[in-house]
Amino acid sequence: MSNALLELPVMAKQKGGTLSVRLRAETVEAARIVSAYRGENMTDMLSDILQPILARMEGDEVAKRAKGSKPKGTKQ
Repeated sequence: MSNALLELPVMAKQKGGTLSVRLRAETVEAARIVSAYRGENMTDMLSDILQPILARMEGDEVAKRAKGSKPKGTKQ
């Protein structure tokens, strides 16, 4: 398999790079309203909210796997 297929796009490697994701409409609308009230960029606001939560969740999942727990959705 080519290493080129395994590499992230250049934009994803750069700090502050963005990628597209799909979120529920009500989530985006709420984020749009809050970011407008705060005078913040919606993308930055959502990133600042989600990054620490997802980092903790990722650490929890890594710790589970290090202890030998099976990932959800897998068969033994």
